[in-house]
Amino acid sequence: MKRVIAALCVVLLLLVACGEWYARHRTEVDEYVRRFISGEPLGGEEMNTPTPLPSPTPEETPAPSPIPTVDADWYIERNRMLRLLLRKNGSFQNAEEIDAAIARMYIDPDKPMVALTFDDGPVAGVTDQILDILERYHVRATFFVVGARLKKPEAVALVKRAISLGCEIGNHTLDHATLPKLTVNELRYEIVRTNEFVYDNTGYTVRSLRPPGGAMSWEVTRIAKEQNMAIALWAQSGNVYEQDPEKIAENVQKQIVNGKELQNGDIILLHDTKERMVPAVELIVPQLLEKGYQLVTVWELLNLSGKGFVVGETYRNQAD
Repeated sequence: MKRVIAALCVVLLLLVACGEWYARHRTEVDEYVRRFISGEPLGGEEMNTPTPLPSPTPEETPAPSPIPTVDADWYIERNRMLRLLLRKNGSFQNAEEIDAAIARMYIDPDKPMVALTFDDGPVAGVTDQILDILERYHVRATFFVVGARLKKPEAVALVKRAISLGCEIGNHTLDHATLPKLTVNELRYEIVRTNEFVYDNTGYTVRSLRPPGGAMSWEVTRIAKEQNMAIALWAQSGNVYEQDPEKIAENVQKQIVNGKELQNGDIILLHDTKERMVPAVELIVPQLLEKGYQLVTVWELLNLSGKGFVVGETYRNQAD
């Protein structure tokens, strides 16, 4: 009987000891049991599992080289006016579309540039097709308009579209008059009335005058200055009487009559009155872009010249 009681005491002591051990190690035991039941690796297996190496720190992507930009008051003003003019004359849905359009009119001041100009229009069936080409290539030109043409709604619509593409509208007089043959009052009327036609229909302020035929006089210069305009002649021409579109395009690169080659900063004379000019422009624009030229407006070109845009001055290219 004493032996039985002694055995029971030993068992009881063992149970108490085990209970105390379990109380101290309950968390580890429960975790071991959970891993055993779920089939996860137990302690010994974990010790045999190699510790993964840390992932290498990725190299930083080098920052792109800064793009040259125009840092000038006139350029800030250009963009401000473009927002107003595009809203008034374009068919943009919202401000984001306008901002995207202006972003496409970016100018790199370190890149060669020329100014395409078109005289005597606008003419439906010609000017609109030229605008199609300019829009396709995201380039701009200057249209020296004859004021009397703006009496027709379709001509006004063409001017509005040109403005919405960032093109410049210049003054080619009211009736395509030979200015030195006019009195001062007649001359002033030819210029001022054309500016008024453009502004009244579009809100656009004309800054450049091209006298028909390039015919100049002291009075022309004086009135241009009075109206806050510069006089834009040309350095390179497609030739007024050339019929073949390929030869017109060839003339832009190198004039057949005198061998003069196109230079950075040149103002190029063309016309938007004859249908033959459309296939010529189809050739000219990609050729100029392929040669690395930016196609900008006369006003932009002159503002980026050494002396800038000066009212009353006469220009043939950016270097004048």
